[in-house]
Amino acid sequence: MDAPGDAPGDAKAWFDRGLMLQSAGKLEEAIAAYDEAAALAPNNAVVLHNRGLARQSLKKPAEAAADFERAIALNPELTDAHFNLGNALADLNRHREAVAAFRAAITLKNDFVQSWHNLGDALQATADPDPAMAAYKQALKLAPASFARIVNSLAAHSRGRLDLDFAALKRELAS
Repeated sequence: MDAPGDAPGDAKAWFDRGLMLQSAGKLEEAIAAYDEAAALAPNNAVVLHNRGLARQSLKKPAEAAADFERAIALNPELTDAHFNLGNALADLNRHREAVAAFRAAITLKNDFVQSWHNLGDALQATADPDPAMAAYKQALKLAPASFARIVNSLAAHSRGRLDLDFAALKRELAS
């Protein structure tokens, strides 16, 4: 399988092809292109990360998690790989592991709002509401417009038992 316009064996050409196909929504083809790139450049964390994103988009969180874990092993500073590993683990209902992945992303980038929010979600899923609220508060401090999203997360994890006083919640999150 040759990449159009590029010499066979060019990992960057395969990676670029994967990006183009992924952008076009052709995820299976993108994965095949990333596979070619990974075969030629097996230590390229970004290739593995992007293949994981394509797999996650196809609702294959176990395969995505494996790619993210490998990317992290190759480049522990790849913040997005930690974040996306957390998302894949949460999709697999491995919430405690997801908490660790989101915390790793936050350690690398403390102002990563989405990681703070998803950390709150993962902590809620592990029935740990106080640290979850702390994570949501940090997300709100970083992005005040995220209030509605946080309320939706709290409601989703309440399993119908949430009786929210929105004014009190807003004060609590703002404190």
